[in-house]
Amino acid sequence: MSSPRLTSQNVTVVIPSLNGDGGELWDTIRSILATEPYEIILVTVGAQEQHAKHVVKELNFSTVRVYSVSQANKRRQIVRAIPEIQTDITIFADDDVTWPSTLLPWMLAPLEDERYGGVGTNQRLRRAESPNLQQRVWGYLGALYLERRNFDCASCMFIDGGLPCLSGRTVAYRSSILRDPAFTYEFTHEEWLGQYQLNADDDNFITRWLISHGQKISFQHHKQAEVLTTLEDNPKFLKQCLRWSRSNWRSNITSMFCDRHIWT
Repeated sequence: MSSPRLTSQNVTVVIPSLNGDGGELWDTIRSILATEPYEIILVTVGAQEQHAKHVVKELNFSTVRVYSVSQANKRRQIVRAIPEIQTDITIFADDDVTWPSTLLPWMLAPLEDERYGGVGTNQRLRRAESPNLQQRVWGYLGALYLERRNFDCASCMFIDGGLPCLSGRTVAYRSSILRDPAFTYEFTHEEWLGQYQLNADDDNFITRWLISHGQKISFQHHKQAEVLTTLEDNPKFLKQCLRWSRSNWRSNITSMFCDRHIWT
């Protein structure tokens, strides 16, 4: 688009982080700052806030603000940031991703159409440096997982405009959707089987919310919209797979038999 309405200055990036520190987090922030968003909001936990503020000041990250919540809870961390957002577009990003400098124009392009409420990204594994044999094996499995997901999302989008989930590793939404008090309440009070409050599955919930509220979604499967991320490169990868499997079962059952919007 030669004259886009939305630019990087219409974007706030929200990063929930448990520790609020570490070389990986600061590398993530540097890669995001290179795309020139309006600002970054880092939401950490408890006493980590003051330490993160100190590091932000030391590194001279003038467009990074830091907040915290009392207990580790990604949904609560996201909700803490929402009232602080001043831009039309919000991007949620994990604290271990690396952005290409070309990412934002690609993510913003679908949102030029007011019918679209969310945009997902292509994702690849960032491999370990000088990996040993075990890391190579687990890294290969992790890379296959992400590649399969890319193909799955791209094909679903081409066939019927749908997606299994807009992955929370890096995803853009219209801020007006997130500011809706109804969204905030449902997002922080979702239960499974009517008795177990969910703290995980945040990206599945938001994807279903968009669909149920008539918002179209998009997925940018292109090298210039490719985000690098990390996965466990040891047997803990199996626990990640188990967690993703449980999340998918919960969300798919909810979509098919509770929300039921996929049938319409």
